[in-house]
Amino acid sequence: MSIWSGIAAAGVAIALAFAAVANPIWEWRTEDSQHTEVWSYSPFSARHTIYNNTSKQVDFLRDYPYNQLASIQPDMARALAEYSQFFVLSLAAGFAGIGLSVLSVWKKLRGLYAGIAFLASCASSLYASFAIVFTIPPAARTNLRIPVPQFLGQYPGSGFNTTWTPLAGWVLVIGAGLAFAWASSDLWHLVPGRKLTPKKMEVTIKRIPSTATAAPPPPAELVPPTPEPDIEEVFLIGSNSLLVKHMSRSLMSDKDRDVVGSMISAISSFVREAFTERDGEVHEVTLGDHRFVMCSDRGIVLAVLVSSGNTEDIVHRLRHLLAILDDRYGDRLATWQGESLEGIEDELQVLWQPYHLPPPPAA
Repeated sequence: MSIWSGIAAAGVAIALAFAAVANPIWEWRTEDSQHTEVWSYSPFSARHTIYNNTSKQVDFLRDYPYNQLASIQPDMARALAEYSQFFVLSLAAGFAGIGLSVLSVWKKLRGLYAGIAFLASCASSLYASFAIVFTIPPAARTNLRIPVPQFLGQYPGSGFNTTWTPLAGWVLVIGAGLAFAWASSDLWHLVPGRKLTPKKMEVTIKRIPSTATAAPPPPAELVPPTPEPDIEEVFLIGSNSLLVKHMSRSLMSDKDRDVVGSMISAISSFVREAFTERDGEVHEVTLGDHRFVMCSDRGIVLAVLVSSGNTEDIVHRLRHLLAILDDRYGDRLATWQGESLEGIEDELQVLWQPYHLPPPPAA
């Protein structure tokens, strides 16, 4: 199920609705040896036709909009005018649903809004179709002066025969209502983007100790290749726990950014309380399927969301970048209240650039 399948179902529904406009929804016919009289009722007008059975020609033909039909068949005009109103409402809600579906793709809206519009189209179509099942029989008894006990039937009289039946237009509107219901079910549950809240809240915190001196690396032929870390999101959080800057390689909504920023702020506060804080200390936090690597310096937290790769290669980048940020923006980050920090994006952008440690000193 997707937005496109919902739009396709709505397109089918609207096509059925337009086909219903050209087809009568109900017909009353009486025949004798000389004439056949037919009243057929469409969504917006009624047609009265009299055929000459002897000459096989039409003796009388006239179309009545429902405002004119009210003068000769007031009850029938009232019942079918109500049908027309809900039919038009169904079409309007269907077009609104298609527009909201397009906005859901373009503006990353929830599919709930388009789903509600299509549900309104479905309800209007089905109500219009089934309401006349109960309103036409009593209206026909009053205006056509024939015993019409139900929506479909016939009355054999002396020398004539009368039949009344729903036609294709009535069935097409029911089909349009069911197609709108299908479109609503496809869109109702859709949400934009990828939710970052993990299904199972299992938190694992690992301290990455700082290494003053590194052991000499093994020979190059013995060093197995390690995958480069794949950084998806970068978050910079001030000492007042406010999200200063977020950069991303994916399409993340503002709401998701705030949720993840608050999550990282809460985790960093927990880390500060659980461990003895040292400037430049780095922690890796596993939250469900997500791995966060965080480094703090004087209350400022720099965090990255890693989807794959070796996180140890990121540690040196974070420490180095925090030192640069503290040197250039230290005072402003400590008291940040939403003002623009010029150049901060260029500083954070280096995390996506290749990083190479300097070679160890010669022995």
